[in-house]
Amino acid sequence: MGTSALTYMLWIFMILMGVSFAYIIFYARNAINALQRLVVYLLVGMMNGMFVGVLVYLIFPGAITIYAGAEITVFAMFIEIIPFLLIFFRDVSTSNAPRPTSFMRYYVLVFAILSELLMSMDFRVILNPTAIHLLTSQTVGFIASSVSSYWFIFPMSLEMVLTAVFSRQSLRKTIFVVFVFQSAIMFLSPPAINATLWNEFTIYLAGAVMTAFFIYIFETLYRKQSLMRTESNYVILLMCAYLLMMAGIFIWQIDRSLYLFSLSLVFEMAIYLRSITEKDHFDKGSKTYWLADKRWSFSFLLTVFIAEFFMGGTFDMQFFGSSFISSLNLATLSGSFQTVISAFLYDFVAFVGGITGSVWFLVMMGIEMGSLVVFKIKVTRDLETKVRLGLLIVAYATYSVLIPSFIIPNTVSNYPFLGWSMGIGSGGPVSPLLILPMVLTYVISGILSFLFGSRQLCSVFCTAPLMYQGTFYDSMKKFNRSSNGAKSVTSFNKTGSRIYRVVSLTVYASIIGTAVISYLDSIGKISLYIFGVDPEYFLYILYFDILWYVVFITMPFVGSYGCVNTGYCHWGNFNRFISKFGFFRLKVKDTNQCVTCKTKDCAQACPVGNYGQPGSFISKGEYRDGRCIGIGDCVNACPYDNIFYYDVRHWIKEKMSVRNK
Repeated sequence: MGTSALTYMLWIFMILMGVSFAYIIFYARNAINALQRLVVYLLVGMMNGMFVGVLVYLIFPGAITIYAGAEITVFAMFIEIIPFLLIFFRDVSTSNAPRPTSFMRYYVLVFAILSELLMSMDFRVILNPTAIHLLTSQTVGFIASSVSSYWFIFPMSLEMVLTAVFSRQSLRKTIFVVFVFQSAIMFLSPPAINATLWNEFTIYLAGAVMTAFFIYIFETLYRKQSLMRTESNYVILLMCAYLLMMAGIFIWQIDRSLYLFSLSLVFEMAIYLRSITEKDHFDKGSKTYWLADKRWSFSFLLTVFIAEFFMGGTFDMQFFGSSFISSLNLATLSGSFQTVISAFLYDFVAFVGGITGSVWFLVMMGIEMGSLVVFKIKVTRDLETKVRLGLLIVAYATYSVLIPSFIIPNTVSNYPFLGWSMGIGSGGPVSPLLILPMVLTYVISGILSFLFGSRQLCSVFCTAPLMYQGTFYDSMKKFNRSSNGAKSVTSFNKTGSRIYRVVSLTVYASIIGTAVISYLDSIGKISLYIFGVDPEYFLYILYFDILWYVVFITMPFVGSYGCVNTGYCHWGNFNRFISKFGFFRLKVKDTNQCVTCKTKDCAQACPVGNYGQPGSFISKGEYRDGRCIGIGDCVNACPYDNIFYYDVRHWIKEKMSVRNK
């Protein structure tokens, strides 16, 4: 038989195997008595035993005849079935059914994965007999490569989608959609086929599908607010599987190691099979309000971010190739103990910041977070807030992605106003040539804040509003009142004020200190660098490519808009300080409406934690505070449409009206 004909036959067998196991899993899901469970044991044991016999025959070519191989297969089936016959008799003789049912689920889980693994190993050796050497000499590596092979991945993804389809009548729509996404992401595994076209195509397509999946999860959580305990556990476990998967693909791109990626596949299939084989799995336990569970919310944010981090890294590796790693300028871990520790810490900052500040990470995050902002626009009533939300999407796409990465790659040297990100320098030292542009950056931004309020930065031009103001992330402002830590920070009580002073002063001191060092370096007075990197540039990476995400991920503990409330963002601090002397404020059309208002929804809606609006509206007819950055949730939340923004535009109109009179 020719190689091509044999390959076709194995493909047909693989598909039949996937369909058969999908039905067995579905049958196990609905098995309600001992006899039905026995059928599951027999079918799974026979299929697994069949592959065991074939593998033994292949390991000892020539030493065992095909008839002996068949006898080994029958013997393996017999050995595997005996224990389960005993379990069947125990099931029949006892009324305590839950324990055997639980055993059956784990049995199907283990042997479904094992059978697919054995099939992958068998088929690889059948098509390439020399691979038997790898099986015997590098067993662990051969197993990992077999798990990452399409002989394992494709039937597993087929089983996943078919069992979901078979079970769709008893699954909630959201669970069914999650399973379909899972099967698609698994099918599009880049290491499955050793072909350049497949690798390139699936890295981008699988990344796009996973991004769409994250968006679906975010919006589902926003709409549902509560989950069954089993659902919430499944979501966290699945996010763990995906962070392992993306990390595994990233490592595979670097040195072709498949260990972590293979582990992620097995882990994902295990949590899937554990849930799908239990008919009422997602209906068990009590409901949990995830916005009241800060540990769960933090775990979710952390695992999603790590998965997104490595997803961005895989995109960068695919687009830039091996030069991406070399562009990070990592230090060599050698020398004295202190040098190694210092180099390790530097490499951590350079590696993490290199990915979070990279173009494809920002593109992926922009698509993901921007979609949530679009959903926010749909539910926002106030037209001005709709316009502002649209502008922040445009600003992110323009200033964070298009200009610095595609239109003018060397932004700093051409247009230093754009390159001097956050006012401290994102691309070079504080050289004499760029002192004036840096000062003008502060002047221009300060003028805008004086005229329109600090919302020009904190709610439009900065990358933070895109991440904070989408539907899902905006809903996390509820932690501002429910979490003790977040309550202290956002309510600006004694503890919160102390945190703000300490953090902001530390940040300003570090920026000024490194700016002086950077300037002296640039004029040749001293030579003080961090592993060859300008200290001001290094500080930028640390603050805005790493610590910013720490503040973002810890929302359940520090509250929404931690960058505003902790004083960590000096750029925002500067603009909010200027805004206090400018035109921007919130005003009301009728103060009496605020007196009679029973809900005080405006204070409840503020994601920053400005809770003093009602009293200020009643006494002054307006609200003015350095932390008011014009997000507009209070305007949208007012049931009487009584609140409006006031800035230089309204001041000009008032002056013109007086003059016309």
